Order: sequence, then C-alpha cells, then structure tokens
Amino acid sequence: MRSWTKAHARTVRTAVFAAVVIAIVIIGALAALASKVDPVFVEGNPKCPAGLTPLEADGTGFHNGVYTDGTLSVTTSNFNADEKSFDWSSNIGVDEVIVKGGPNANVYSYNPEETSDTGLHTPFNDSSGSNYGLSHVLFCYDTEGSPSPSPSGSTTPTSTPTETVSPSPSVSPTESPSVLPTETVRTSVSPSATTSVLGEKLGRTGADIIRLVLFAFMLIGLGVASYVLAIRTRSDR
Repeated sequence: MRSWTKAHARTVRTAVFAAVVIAIVIIGALAALASKVDPVFVEGNPKCPAGLTPLEADGTGFHNGVYTDGTLSVTTSNFNADEKSFDWSSNIGVDEVIVKGGPNANVYSYNPEETSDTGLHTPFNDSSGSNYGLSHVLFCYDTEGSPSPSPSGSTTPTSTPTETVSPSPSVSPTESPSVLPTETVRTSVSPSATTSVLGEKLGRTGADIIRLVLFAFMLIGLGVASYVLAIRTRSDR
C-alpha cells in the first residue's frame, strides 16, 4: 500500500510539472506573436507625420508579398485574414506603421527606426469581439540627406600687390555695436495619438493576455483534478 501511495504521489507531481511546462510554452509562444512596440490607438484616419514619406498597402488586396515605391521595399508575411494581423520587413528603416481598420487605426512608432516587426494588427472591436477589418497600411519612412556638394572651383588672386597703402584711421568709433538677441523658436510637439492601448490586446489574437494566462492555469487545474479522480475511482474498485 505504501509503495502504491509513493508511486501515486510521483505520478501526480509529474503530471503537474508537465502541465506547468506546457502552459509556460503556450504563453511564451503567444507572447512571441506580439509586436516590438505597443500600438497606440488613434481615432479617425491618421496620416504619416510631416517629413515622412508614405508607402501604402491597400487592405482590399492585402497579401503576403512585396510592396515598393522604388525607394522603400516592404515584404509582408504571415498575414492572418481572420485576425487582420501580419509581419513585415524592409530594405531601409521605417519610422512608423499605421494600420487602419474600421473608423480608427493602430499606430506603431519606432525610435530608432526598425526594418522588421511581427504581429501588427487593426484596432480591436469591442462590439464584435475581434479586430476590425483591414482598410489599409501606411509605412512611413524618411531617407538620410546626402551631403551638399563642395564648390567645384575656387578663386585665387593672380597677382600679389607690391605696395599696400593702408591709411590709419584717425577717428575710432565711439559707438559699440549692438547685439540683437537671438530669437528662440519653441516647437511644440503634439502627440500623434490620443489613447494608448499598452498591453490591452495581444498581437494577432486581439485577446486579453490575462485571460490567456487564467485559461492556461484553468487547463492545468482541470487536468490534475481529472487525473486524481481517475486514480481514486480505480482505488475504490
């Protein structure tokens, strides 16, 4: 009887350990789907900030492939039509990606610039319980300015004067030059977003991460309870 009890305890510990490991793997895999930066929820139809060039990908025919305007080339992959999510990579740095869905958009801002990211998606629709349909995606970028060319020629005097006559000034100026104060230009930066959804929705699934964790541990509890019930039923027989 004692050996059976020890074996039973070892089996329960093994089952619990395996369930915990599986839950950790599932949660880690779901977290890997999240983007590098948290999206910022912006109402309306935001555009690329001033100074950035947009490369637009229409949501109607959005697909896995290459979008380019000759300067920026973006490759989209792992597009999930149900979750309205995708990954991307580019040949040069991208400053901002705007994912428009429904009446609003998710804005992903990168500082410094990024050349890839995963799990971008449209805003979450509370009414339907899923992400909005994809309207379009804007990849906003800038190019580093090339240095200005140096002057092609320089002028040098062809002859050196043999005699220089410099009259000495007899009157020194009495007025000191006035220094005009330099004008300070204050630039106010208005945020491009109104409401942050930091940590609110997870990458592609649009689900609450806390609910996923609770669901994983609920599965662990159900598995352990089922196993213990089975063992007790067998011992009663």
